[in-house]
Amino acid sequence: MTLQELLSAMQQGQKIQGESFSGQDLSEQDFSKASLVGCDFSGANLRNTKFVRANLRSCNFTKADLRGADLSESDLFEADLTGAKLRRANLTNSIRIGAKIHKWGLKGAYITGPTAYVD
Repeated sequence: MTLQELLSAMQQGQKIQGESFSGQDLSEQDFSKASLVGCDFSGANLRNTKFVRANLRSCNFTKADLRGADLSESDLFEADLTGAKLRRANLTNSIRIGAKIHKWGLKGAYITGPTAYVD
């Protein structure tokens, strides 16, 4: 699925599931309130991308660049953030239960709310 197809599907209110965006440049995009369950964002450039209130359950963000991204109030249940760059990312009130966080860069990240991580 291309970025244009993704944006078009989101505008139509469609739920996206299991699609691969691995290695793509999706920086500066607004995916707020999107349902992207089980999608693969591994190695993707997601700098300054908005995922406010997005459903990101079981997504793969392995080695993704999420610097400056806004993930506030998003659902990251069982998401894999192994090796993700999260400097200055906003994870305020996000659901991170079961999220994999091994070797992620959190310098300057904003995190509040209940958390139960898998390391």
